[in-house]
Amino acid sequence: MVGAVWQLLPVALGVMASPLAVLGLVGILLSSHARRNGTAYLLGWVIATTALLAAGVALFAAADAVDGRQVAAWVPITHAVIGAVCVLGAVWIFARARGVAARVAAARTPAELAAAAPQLPGLVRGVAQFTPVRSLFLGLGIFMNPMNISLVVAAALEIAHATALTWERTSLGVGFVVAAAAPVAIPVLIVLVRGKRADPMLRGLRAWMLKHNGSLSAGILMLVGILQLIKALQIWF
Repeated sequence: MVGAVWQLLPVALGVMASPLAVLGLVGILLSSHARRNGTAYLLGWVIATTALLAAGVALFAAADAVDGRQVAAWVPITHAVIGAVCVLGAVWIFARARGVAARVAAARTPAELAAAAPQLPGLVRGVAQFTPVRSLFLGLGIFMNPMNISLVVAAALEIAHATALTWERTSLGVGFVVAAAAPVAIPVLIVLVRGKRADPMLRGLRAWMLKHNGSLSAGILMLVGILQLIKALQIWF
């Protein structure tokens, strides 16, 4: 189980380093009704993470990837596909993330945010101001992108085969969800406590993310991709 924690750590960091998630959240927290909308956004993020991880663990556990000591043929292929997606995603993010992040950071309304990031759900397009329901779906929609899905699938595969005990799988899953939600949960908690006094901190966070997050996200995704490819090669050879 300890080994699984170390395998999950870089994957969780990859989810944590999502630029659109943090910048979208900052936009919500700098808008009106920041407390309730920020909480709804966090709830959407947690629901998406938990549902996808639980479904992945259940699927991989039911598929019996390991029969005795023999690993099923599809397991290394899955690791290799995830690794390739992460490596290619790292290259793409490094080249494109800064431009997208700049447009998202400059957005002042949900409509501007949707225009800056076309992958967001259509529900936010043309909305005059944030509401809890739309913030909830925004959190869900921002999470459901190919990079995050690939990372959570990698985590589910690791958890499913780390242990057969339900409580250990649950513990690993809860720890992963908490880690993945941390960059969204911490600003929300700060706003719940400090209110508008947190605005300077949020603007500083947005500026820092614009400056550093492209390289950070690309680096972590590259690390996760390489680790997944190495795991595939270890099983094959």
